[in-house]
Amino acid sequence: MTTPSTFLERMQPIIEAMPDGPDKEKLLALVESQDTVERVDVHPKDRARAMRRLLQIDTSRASSNGPSAQARSRGKTP
Repeated sequence: MTTPSTFLERMQPIIEAMPDGPDKEKLLALVESQDTVERVDVHPKDRARAMRRLLQIDTSRASSNGPSAQARSRGKTP
């Protein structure tokens, strides 16, 4: 048996174990974007597009879930 080599292959068992729904769709989008960013066989333009998608997801998550990670780590409120 070969070991999974890409991020998507490594995360596939976790994704498959999740129940269908919006959380699974979000996780799949994150994993696919991260996988694209990490792979060297993907065109640089596609990797850049995936990186922007990851940053957009992270930005929307940070703005909707309360204080930023940095503020939480320092014990401050926004």
